[in-house]
Amino acid sequence: MKREHHVITIGRQLGSGGSAMGKAMADHYGFRYIDKEILVKAAERMEMAEENLEFVDERNTSIWTALAQTAVYDMPYVADAWYVPTSKQLFETQAQIMREAAEEGPCVIIGRCASHLFRHYEKHTSIFLQADMDARIARLEQTLGKPINKAKEQKHIEHEDRDRARYYHTFTGKKWLDLQEYDFVLDTTPFQDEQIKEILLNYIETRFPELKK
Repeated sequence: MKREHHVITIGRQLGSGGSAMGKAMADHYGFRYIDKEILVKAAERMEMAEENLEFVDERNTSIWTALAQTAVYDMPYVADAWYVPTSKQLFETQAQIMREAAEEGPCVIIGRCASHLFRHYEKHTSIFLQADMDARIARLEQTLGKPINKAKEQKHIEHEDRDRARYYHTFTGKKWLDLQEYDFVLDTTPFQDEQIKEILLNYIETRFPELKK
């Protein structure tokens, strides 16, 4: 792997601002942004439908669990569901795509165990964003642009946390919420997005002074 390119990885709790901040960092530095669009490339490489890959993205899920969770037996395209891969197959494909992206140029990568994947890469820094539950629900409500059932959304967030924790442990052997796994951890609860952006830019440019504009 070429070593001259910077790689910023962002782990995040759902609703803590990870995607928004990842896009902000990528836009600021002119880096490639890698998040959900990695599914498009993985789908092409694995010759599968993108919607099928979404069933197991960042989840430690077998084909059988994926089928059950999505009630696929009730869907008219049930035959296609047999081609849903395991999370291991998808992880390995995404890991290769991420490595190739880092070889091609600097990038910001969201989730998908990227902090662990690039842990020995000298121009890599790993960031983890967290927030309290009320702040996470408020951010998701703002993103959707309409009121949401807070009790239902809290259960969804807690479920997502468990999925991400299992996924991270499966493919790294480490704990997702072990803060020693990351170079910089920020609780975004008390800050507005512009403040979070400034904090992260200050950290990144302190770590890599050559990125200062």
